[in-house]
Amino acid sequence: MKVADLLAEDTLQLRLHTPSSRQRLARSISFCAQAEFLDPTPFLGAGCLVITNGIGFNFSDDQIWDAYAERLADVPVAAIAFGTGAAHRLIPPGLIRAATKHNVPLLEVPHVVPALQVQRFVTSVLEAERFALTKQSWALADRCARIAGTGGALRGLLAEIAGAAKSQVAVFDAIGDVVAFWPKGSGWTHEDLSRAAAGTEASSFELPMGGTEIFHLVARGGLSREPLATLLGPASSILAVQLNNVLKAPGQKAARMAALLQQFGDWEGVATDELTRTFRAAGLDPQAATYLVVARPDPDDSTHPWKIRLAVQELFHRVQIHSSQGNLFAFAQSSTATGEPPESITEQLLESCRQMAAGVPIVIRGPAESVDELRLGVADARHKVLHVSEPVIPAPLDIQSLIAATAGGGARAAAHKLLAPVVAYDRDHNSALLQTLRSYLEHNAQPSDTSRDLYIHRNTLSKRLRLLSELLRLPLDTLDGQATCLMALRITDL
Repeated sequence: MKVADLLAEDTLQLRLHTPSSRQRLARSISFCAQAEFLDPTPFLGAGCLVITNGIGFNFSDDQIWDAYAERLADVPVAAIAFGTGAAHRLIPPGLIRAATKHNVPLLEVPHVVPALQVQRFVTSVLEAERFALTKQSWALADRCARIAGTGGALRGLLAEIAGAAKSQVAVFDAIGDVVAFWPKGSGWTHEDLSRAAAGTEASSFELPMGGTEIFHLVARGGLSREPLATLLGPASSILAVQLNNVLKAPGQKAARMAALLQQFGDWEGVATDELTRTFRAAGLDPQAATYLVVARPDPDDSTHPWKIRLAVQELFHRVQIHSSQGNLFAFAQSSTATGEPPESITEQLLESCRQMAAGVPIVIRGPAESVDELRLGVADARHKVLHVSEPVIPAPLDIQSLIAATAGGGARAAAHKLLAPVVAYDRDHNSALLQTLRSYLEHNAQPSDTSRDLYIHRNTLSKRLRLLSELLRLPLDTLDGQATCLMALRITDL
């Protein structure tokens, strides 16, 4: 119920005595209270309609009226309904001036309308609104439960909540980072949570997580705080359950996911058929296109893993996640962005990861159309995640994954034999030829860059390269020789 609704009720015959903006008259009335004393503020709350006949207010000092209106504005009350006829024939001019100064709507209740009639009208309207709002809240909770029950993303829940509340909504974590928001174009910052906590421009509600993690649902625009609290109560519980599901480690298929990751790296011992069976046992469809996310979260920041989980689950119905050796692996299938080209979905996944975990090393690949293709992607991502500092999409094909796929026992033995003379020379002469070879190849066979990296003169580098060519029996000034040495180093590093 708004102040303007009260003025529009013909049976009450109320008259506005202060210039009030449309925004001020659109303020919600949360309850009403009769108060016949100068400082009723200890008994009032935000949005209260103060009803008074001014009994005992037989003074004409503007300072007293000013202090009275200022106290009510600080609550802040929705309006003052002043009854004439009982103690005052007209509304005191000092009160009109004070209410105008402090921007508090001042309504005159004529003597023919008892104050009790105003109170009953406001109470009956508020009860009807609360009843309707309670019905809406359970209907909203039912829609949210259906979305959550079918594996819907967090933003799907927020879209329902935003629509019902006619607001922009967002979820913040304990340190003020935005976890998710709706609509897509709405911008949110740390300051929005502070303003919501202060009750200005937005409303904040702590989600009932039932654990140590703290999250807040923030809504701005639309309904005011009290009706929002009624509307969002049941839905916020479902939102909390959905968040908890993301935060919890995926324990059911943890052993199968661990076996899957182990088999991905065992190129000699695990054939495609066996890998496909393990893939299916882990809850994934071998026939579906699979997107891969490999991240290396900061071990000192416990929020990184769940932020990455949320980023992936925003876009896919089926997600399996597992942590291993400091890396977090996410296999995602069945995108929510139906009808869009695969490249667009990959870019959306990149943007989602950037929003949620901008400074975390993350490698995104996909879609892989087969388990074999995905196997190459896992090998490449495991290597690349060690060399990036933010979410990236690498090239579809990389030499590291090809080496991992082809480096059987024979290749590993041959690589060790190729490099053995260099290793032996370094051991016998306390030199750094192998380090020189690595640096030379890492700097794309550029002598200047290699010399700077090793802090040696170019002539010294030339001598070392000639010696390396003799020991390896390969010309290091040709692409074939450089590629052979690079593969040998990568194979021995596997």
